[in-house]
Amino acid sequence: MKSFKLGLVALALVSAGTTLHADDTKKCDAACSADAGTCPVTAGMAKLPKITYLVGTKSLCCEESAKATAAETSNKVEYVVGTEKFDCSEKAFASLVSQTEKFVSTYATPSTCSVSGKTTIAGESLTCSVAAGELAAKVKKAMNSVSISYKVGEKSCSCPVEAKALAEAKKVKTLFVVDKDETECEQTARLNLARAKYKAALLAMAPAAKAETKTVTQ
Repeated sequence: MKSFKLGLVALALVSAGTTLHADDTKKCDAACSADAGTCPVTAGMAKLPKITYLVGTKSLCCEESAKATAAETSNKVEYVVGTEKFDCSEKAFASLVSQTEKFVSTYATPSTCSVSGKTTIAGESLTCSVAAGELAAKVKKAMNSVSISYKVGEKSCSCPVEAKALAEAKKVKTLFVVDKDETECEQTARLNLARAKYKAALLAMAPAAKAETKTVTQ
């Protein structure tokens, strides 16, 4: 969601006639290309679908840089999510939400190869069906610990029907809450929820990965 918010800022700047300087775009590009390091959770989160920006033949990860480049080269900005290309950020963001939800669902769903007999779950390929089942249960438990709640004025609830009724009665908007992230946009909430569930699974997997590494080295 960070890139989408940055995109809105960039759109506002361009609309206002503000020019992005080279130093600004360099800082943005540097932030985009920061190394994930050795943390398995950070590395795992980096695998999630993301929006990139295509200007001519140049691919950029930062919308500010893309718009600045487009202005300099008289080219248009194309929004890319996976193999799909879009002409506006709204369509790209909708695709990002759908692709992220699909990615997370696939990650958490056990898949057994009919040839090798190995079961893949959470990026791990296992020959033992018992171990695969235990891992699947761990991932499911971690993901189920993350949910969406609703905030209407000062009142919070976990039921969407109750939230809608409260919002209509108080004539205020409903905030969708995932962890500490709050948003009025349902699509953004879906994205936040998918990412949070995936992160919870990665965190659950991290101790196991460290334990396996320690056993091998001993």
